[in-house]
Amino acid sequence: MAQVDPMTGLTEDQERAYVAGVAKNWWLLLILGIVTLIVGIFLMFQPAEGTFVIAILLAIYLVVSGIISIVRGFGHGVPGGVRALFFIGGAIGLLLGLLMFRFANRDPVELIELLGIFVAVWFLFSGILQLIGAGSSKEGRGWAIFAGIVYLLAGFVLLVNPWAVGVFVWIAGIWLIVLGLFEIVSSFMVRSKAKKIAAAA
Repeated sequence: MAQVDPMTGLTEDQERAYVAGVAKNWWLLLILGIVTLIVGIFLMFQPAEGTFVIAILLAIYLVVSGIISIVRGFGHGVPGGVRALFFIGGAIGLLLGLLMFRFANRDPVELIELLGIFVAVWFLFSGILQLIGAGSSKEGRGWAIFAGIVYLLAGFVLLVNPWAVGVFVWIAGIWLIVLGLFEIVSSFMVRSKAKKIAAAA
């Protein structure tokens, strides 16, 4: 009987199939990393007063990351639980991004509060999905747990005080730059690991 990993709930063969399936779409993670990095850099250099530009940048990021997450959910070998996380996270990101586009031309004062609420919801859902996803994969589990906790803390702070979004724009910029670099490196690591699995098969 095949051994099942108590953390992931997958057999060794299932884990290999999952990695191989993710590796086929490694370029999606690369694209997401590049978009994340670019948005983070723009947020770092965009004054906090430019709420319209900030709203558009975050909307673009949420829409792109949402679409990519949904596409990754259709990948071959993805376990049911992970597939559901991809779909749920992608749908939430896509919805929030489209809503942000919808409200981007509101009055700057009102837009700041809306931005705070939207970003807070995004942080909270991302944190929950990161923590759940940490139990479904061995790769990057520590990073996923750390990211999940940071997302949750940021989400709670913004829900309590949406007007703090001005400060979080800079924090989000730094965070997205780090996350983008991590995603770019991870995309090549996943591709490399898949090649080793294929060579050993």
